Amino acid sequence: MLKDFSIFLEKINSKSTKKDIALVSGFNAYSQYIENVCKTQKGELVSDSNFGSDYFKYIFDGQSDTGGLESSMAAYISASIPQISNVVVSLQYASQQSYQFFITYSLNDGIVSQSKTSTFVEVEL
Repeated sequence: MLKDFSIFLEKINSKSTKKDIALVSGFNAYSQYIENVCKTQKGELVSDSNFGSDYFKYIFDGQSDTGGLESSMAAYISASIPQISNVVVSLQYASQQSYQFFITYSLNDGIVSQSKTSTFVEVEL
């Protein structure tokens, strides 16, 4: 189930015009993008049938393993978001109601450069 997501804004004071500028900060924007990729199934988004992860394929396949799920999601996140590298997905908790992933990555979007950034994503089944 997708929940509404909010966009976190970063306030930047402009000294030249004396007006404030609000922009989506690098970390928050990419954190939200990762969450949307993880919570969307391939084919669910009508405008882009390749958008989303295939976690359901691994969850309901009796022969799939945790390592396959983690590496598949890490590869998909890396391919979907070119500004992100060194993605490591770790399944922290699994139940019949939800899966919880801890995702670490490096971010370099031309403005912000961060290494060992992390995001926690809970996917409800």
